[in-house]
Amino acid sequence: MPDALGPVALALGFSIYDVSYAASVGMMGVVFVYTQIAIVEAPRARPPKALRQGFAHVPTTIMQAGQLAFQHRTPSVLLVALALFLMATNPVEVLWPTLVKPMLDVGFANGAIGALTATYFFSIAVGASLSPQINRLFKRREAVTLGVLFAGLAGVQIALAMQGGIVGFVAVFIVYSILLGASETPASSILHRCVADRQRSTLLSLRSMIQQLGAAAGLALAGGVAEIYSTSVAWMLSAALLVLAAVLLGLLAKRVREETA
Repeated sequence: MPDALGPVALALGFSIYDVSYAASVGMMGVVFVYTQIAIVEAPRARPPKALRQGFAHVPTTIMQAGQLAFQHRTPSVLLVALALFLMATNPVEVLWPTLVKPMLDVGFANGAIGALTATYFFSIAVGASLSPQINRLFKRREAVTLGVLFAGLAGVQIALAMQGGIVGFVAVFIVYSILLGASETPASSILHRCVADRQRSTLLSLRSMIQQLGAAAGLALAGGVAEIYSTSVAWMLSAALLVLAAVLLGLLAKRVREETA
């Protein structure tokens, strides 16, 4: 869209990238209208103090989630591994356009990056669909499966950082995205098995918070390294965090095997 409609935006005094933002806002409106029409919910009571009480309970909920996770070895090790995973992979997700754009012709660089972004999300979906088959290869031992996937991601991330041409980058990027998608199901399965149904949403919220904190820390560190050296160097160094996460999952798999023996 910036390539096709950018001149119109420039003529109106905006950046060519504002075209994409405008389209995003429009699509949000479409989703909002569709949701209001297509999703029907039974009316529920709305106590006037519910919102205020919800915010007041946030610290208690976080504390309970932390106690639930870190009093038990399996979820605590897994959450640390997932934080390391996001620290390593988030810089790739955010910074890859800066590495790819110099490989492309200026005339169609924005369109090509948009197409590759769509391919990235589609490949993640493919990886998620393949996750059960991959888990069966490792006899449904989720910790082993996840450790192997993280180790594979580390190798592929290093290979991605070493690419100098667009064809090789796209090929490796697709493999990387598939592995990302495949890693989601084993991690969720381990967490779901650790807690009762009434505790699941609390633990999943804690997982999301820890992962986002890991992603933020990883991006800050990788961004600093990229400015001093290069994006490729930052990705290679980040891959070491994936190796560490794989080692943690190997220890977790050993513990699970001993407990079930």
